[in-house]
Amino acid sequence: MNSSVAWGTVADWFVVLGTLILAAVALFQDTIRGWFYRPKFRVSCKCEPPDCIAIPITSQFVTDSIFLRILVENIGNATAQTAEVYAKELRLLRLDGNWEIVSSFPHMNLKWANLGQMYTRIVPGMAKHCDVGHIIDPSKRQDFNENAPQLRLTSAITSLAFELIVRPNNMSHIVGPGDYELDIQVAAENVRPITRTLQISLKGTWDADEETMLRNGVGITVKR
Repeated sequence: MNSSVAWGTVADWFVVLGTLILAAVALFQDTIRGWFYRPKFRVSCKCEPPDCIAIPITSQFVTDSIFLRILVENIGNATAQTAEVYAKELRLLRLDGNWEIVSSFPHMNLKWANLGQMYTRIVPGMAKHCDVGHIIDPSKRQDFNENAPQLRLTSAITSLAFELIVRPNNMSHIVGPGDYELDIQVAAENVRPITRTLQISLKGTWDADEETMLRNGVGITVKR
């Protein structure tokens, strides 16, 4: 075979192969990009501002409240699309030292702080707060329709209302004093979910002073 013909055949094959590679890249470019560029979440929380803060709540009335929030950071190299935080399971520490699942707790998404929405975008290097729950002055619970009769709490004992995207009519999103673990999943449409556990302690006492309340009345941390 003529050497020039042989080299020409090889060159033709390289052209065909290159064309196929380019076609494959064009067809699967989003998948290929996803191998190298993706969001990555980091979840943190300190029981102090700016994570946990005093915010007045208003409806027909105004009262003091403490909001517990977590900080969700995107430490990856791609924007997290439709990022969400899902409350998966709530557990209560019993007197015998064992954890008991709170079966009445509804499993659903939490709200993004200041947005009141289920989804948001988080660009690389940025972070957003997600509301976990709030505590109001217990003497004002009736004014804000946050009484949970099943808890049998007096107007001097605090309760914690979780910031679920939908408020259950049976008030099962409200819990009384105790030590809790809340499993959450943080996810987006372009990254697999991660699971974290929040440790929450509600003492039952109320103080209108933000610093005192966050030091003595409630606690929240991310369990490592």
